[in-house]
Amino acid sequence: MMTMKRKTELNLVVGVNGTGKTTFLEKEVLSKYKKALVLTPDNSEWKTLPVVRADELKFFNGIGKMIYTGPEILTTISRRFYGGALILDDALAYLNEQTPATMQYIYIRRRQFGIDIYLVAHGLRQIPPKAFSFASWLILFNTVENFSSRKKEIIPSLYDSIIESQERIRNRVLNGEPYYKEYILIDSQIKSLYAKGKGEANR
Repeated sequence: MMTMKRKTELNLVVGVNGTGKTTFLEKEVLSKYKKALVLTPDNSEWKTLPVVRADELKFFNGIGKMIYTGPEILTTISRRFYGGALILDDALAYLNEQTPATMQYIYIRRRQFGIDIYLVAHGLRQIPPKAFSFASWLILFNTVENFSSRKKEIIPSLYDSIIESQERIRNRVLNGEPYYKEYILIDSQIKSLYAKGKGEANR
């Protein structure tokens, strides 16, 4: 019997501070992987995770973190990390330093090396436009920004779904559900495999 190889994902995790992003990543991501790496610009974050050095990465197994110290870090990760989850936390702090070619390579490379990527940001406008082209899901928590400036950069149906979800989430938060989130499907090819059990709202 042929076994279907699971399609890797690039998931966008977006929400302001205090909405539950880190708890989601701990409970729904790190707890489900034997191998995962968190890239963070701040050594005071993810305190329970051991720091992984660049020279250890190729043979690293387990759950750890790397501290962003410059553009070469993502290049190193793209060449030495495989078979697990890569969390790009607080992405705005460093993604602007990366060339579009570097990021596209990372987005595409995940398929060959079995990496699920979670790109984490405080606002939708912090997500590089190109990331939407490769993304699987948008896991959206409460946001307070105006997303209209991105309207011409993503497909209309996705833009409409995001705006509708923003409003629903905002209303649920105002009504006493501070950690409410919705899942917005971006890559329709994974819908049959992942739509069930994806949380409060699969759109």
